[in-house]
Amino acid sequence: MTTIIRPPAVAGTFYPADADLLRSEIDGLMDAAFKSEQAQGDAIPKAIIVPHAGLMFSGAIAALGFATVRALKGRVKRIVIVGPAHRMAFQGVALAKADGFATPLGTVACDLAALQSALALPQVQILDDAHAQEHGLEIELPFIQRLFGEDAEIGIVPLLVSRCGARQVHEVLEKLWGGPETLMVISSDLSHFHDYETARHMDNRTRDMIERFDAEGIDSNDACGALPVAGMLMSARKRGMRIKTLGMRNSGDVTGDKSRVVGYGAWAVYAGSEKMRSTGSASQSSDGFASTTEQLLAQHGPEMIDLARQSVWHGIRHGGPLSAGTASVSPALLEPGACFVTLKKSGQLRGCIGSVMAHRDLATDLCENAYKAGFADPRFPPLQEADLNDDLEISISVLSPARDFPFEDEADLIAKLTPFEDGIILSDGNNRGLFLPQVWEQLPEPADFVAHLKRKAGLSMDHWSTTMRAQRFITRGISGKDIETHDFWKTSD
Repeated sequence: MTTIIRPPAVAGTFYPADADLLRSEIDGLMDAAFKSEQAQGDAIPKAIIVPHAGLMFSGAIAALGFATVRALKGRVKRIVIVGPAHRMAFQGVALAKADGFATPLGTVACDLAALQSALALPQVQILDDAHAQEHGLEIELPFIQRLFGEDAEIGIVPLLVSRCGARQVHEVLEKLWGGPETLMVISSDLSHFHDYETARHMDNRTRDMIERFDAEGIDSNDACGALPVAGMLMSARKRGMRIKTLGMRNSGDVTGDKSRVVGYGAWAVYAGSEKMRSTGSASQSSDGFASTTEQLLAQHGPEMIDLARQSVWHGIRHGGPLSAGTASVSPALLEPGACFVTLKKSGQLRGCIGSVMAHRDLATDLCENAYKAGFADPRFPPLQEADLNDDLEISISVLSPARDFPFEDEADLIAKLTPFEDGIILSDGNNRGLFLPQVWEQLPEPADFVAHLKRKAGLSMDHWSTTMRAQRFITRGISGKDIETHDFWKTSD
């Protein structure tokens, strides 16, 4: 079988192409980092965030991050490297069809089993072209080779992120999280091409968001790797971890040209204390809906799907929704909640009805909306008993409270959207339209998303006015495909 090696793309530009010069430069950067106060301490990070510019610009900052994990030598077996795609845009997360990645120092093997595991996720694909000229992952490899040994038995998992939501990156990281044998390396620079003082202000704000685990606040204006960073922050926040800023600078500090600079920073992500794990942080409470709803779905998702199924059956047999009061419902589902229920037949939409605001208990909302999706969606004829088979799929989306989503104009609205994460309610006067985050799967371009949402609101796709308003919400959901559905549509009713 032929071994496929991804050759170096930026040797001689981002770092020396001569192996001896490269070793000397990396060793010098690492030696300085080892002696710094930031690299001291007994704790070993689970993850680091490091920049990916040329060594002369950001190498000293990147070395600070790698210096904190030197104790992993001989212990770490897998390094997941996640960064933004600079050379081409695509949907989701891309891996390369390669057995290893080469630098002038040799070849680092890929962890093929881990890559195959990631590929099982729908947002992950093989896309060699995205990796061919990409520098954002390659620049980290010489640090790994010199720190852990050029012949070390370590497998890397190189992943590029393009058009997707931070939650999708988070799902990939969770899939690959592993234990002490796995190190996460997030590759990202900070702000780009502002004057020196503007960049410092922006990068300090980004530092604050990272330290507060504000995964929802950080965007591509703050860091080119905003999605990988945000996905990591979600994983760290979920585990009650702690983050330490190791160092920051920008290209103006190196070259003296402060007219258009690029920012760099390094962070280490450590296991949190027991106190942090039990009490959480302020940013965790701000993301309370996501974590609480994920827990709700993990514990009660199958019950929710079954309630929806029973309500559809009740509609067939009795012409109305199941009453949650007549069913045995877990107390957690009797709390106020708002949801959408979507029905698909052979993969095609068959009905979708929901509530924007929580105005009754979640179980009742679920039963009512499941019935209406099957029998009262004006776009489709009512379901018949013959429709109830394995081709009919139920999914449930639980909605967070909608919050005002301010913007200056249409371009600003489009720029602020987070694909695959944001649900949006767009209104102008009496016209209003809502798109769930799932719509991003059909309309991944933010401009198209907005244009079609305007059409759904009863407006022309090129309509704009100063009275246009938007609200944002997020969802967490579950599908009947996510649970055991043996004899799903059989009932004792």
